Amino acid sequence: MKLGVEQIACALDLPRGKIERWIRQGRIPLVQRDHICTFDQQVLKRWAAQHNLEFRPERHRPVECLLSEDVTLEAALRNGGIHYGIEGRQVMDVFQAAVERIEAIPAADKPRLVEKLLERETLTSTGIGKGVAIPHPREPESLGIQTSAVAACFLANPVEFQALDGRPVTIMFILLSPSVRRHLQILSRLSFCLRQEAFVTFLKKTPEADALMSRLGKMEALCEKSGQRSG
Repeated sequence: MKLGVEQIACALDLPRGKIERWIRQGRIPLVQRDHICTFDQQVLKRWAAQHNLEFRPERHRPVECLLSEDVTLEAALRNGGIHYGIEGRQVMDVFQAAVERIEAIPAADKPRLVEKLLERETLTSTGIGKGVAIPHPREPESLGIQTSAVAACFLANPVEFQALDGRPVTIMFILLSPSVRRHLQILSRLSFCLRQEAFVTFLKKTPEADALMSRLGKMEALCEKSGQRSG
């Protein structure tokens, strides 16, 4: 079967640029010839499953999705909110307390979101180290969320997340997205910020909401510049 790059991006619900980059890097099982990608559908389907991606060749991306601007991390944080003093001693406790604070989620959907976060946590810890965790549903689109949201949660007590570095978590960024593509976009930008030691140190001081939003905006601008240089 032969598909163009845009069709493959649509089937995986990912940005065309990311697919092109993966092809150049040899990270996706495709062979590119004259801008046409030849691949074995079953091989790609297995590869997608291994990377927690949904592969649907029949999917057609709506025109409005192709034309819409990418959501910024700063905008997503405004949607999810910044929350302090999240109580709890166990992972489930802090998930419940944090989700209760997120106004972007209807009350009727909050128990299901907690369930989805716990389900994802059983696969592997979302504790990335340095006392930070990035909880998110395994299938971002499963909750029917219309817009991306990131909830920054400062915990009242350190909580054991089985992070790779063994350190308990004191800060959570809960990621909620309407699609895998949006999830990966926001995750990439947030991960860039969290790789900067100065930013993590800033977070450890429990900054006020306005200061955090301002710092995040500057970090995101730096992330975009870095992406342009490496692209």
